[in-house]
Amino acid sequence: MLRRNKKLERKIAKERIEYLLSKADEIKYDDYELSKRYIELTRKIALKYRIRLGKRKYRFCKKCRYPYRADKIRVRISKGVVRITCLNCGYVRRIPIKANRKT
Repeated sequence: MLRRNKKLERKIAKERIEYLLSKADEIKYDDYELSKRYIELTRKIALKYRIRLGKRKYRFCKKCRYPYRADKIRVRISKGVVRITCLNCGYVRRIPIKANRKT
């Protein structure tokens, strides 16, 4: 019986995630629906192989899965929080700013 090589599977999955996200960024101004599909596939792969997206998750809306474009988002900074508002669905993503203060 053959055993699965999980490390190799995760490595391939990471490569696919990078590829799909780069293609989604390239094509988001030309074909918005296809770009959304690439992001959906990326999320499925990441969930299946338990790969964290890290900072890459800020490239698309958490609710509607559309990639962020300059004409489809609003970014505001106030009180130590970056608020990214998706103009497709209205979802507001709040990202805290980490301050490097010495007290």
